[in-house]
Amino acid sequence: MMKEVKKQGSRAVAGVKGQFESFEKMQPGYYGELGSVIIHQTLYSLFPPSSFDPSLIAPLTPAEFIQRILVPEAAVELIMEDLCIGKGDAVKTLRESAQYGVAMFPD
Repeated sequence: MMKEVKKQGSRAVAGVKGQFESFEKMQPGYYGELGSVIIHQTLYSLFPPSSFDPSLIAPLTPAEFIQRILVPEAAVELIMEDLCIGKGDAVKTLRESAQYGVAMFPD
């Protein structure tokens, strides 16, 4: 995320085009859209947006930080646990199974 912000600027990354371009990176793999909603709601409960120090997550808003950083990271951790694999393999599984997740578990 930080590479994208440095390369394109925070406005470009946060804009509609930037969100569309990073959509695949935000998917929680085989958990699909339904899994994304469940993970997202759980993270919102655990880490309310008001609990974030904006200077630590800038240029993202708390909502963007949860969606773009915490949801995919939580999905990677869950995949690691589900499949008893390391982080690199879990990231690969997350990316390779995103289309399956969207098809099988729509919102």
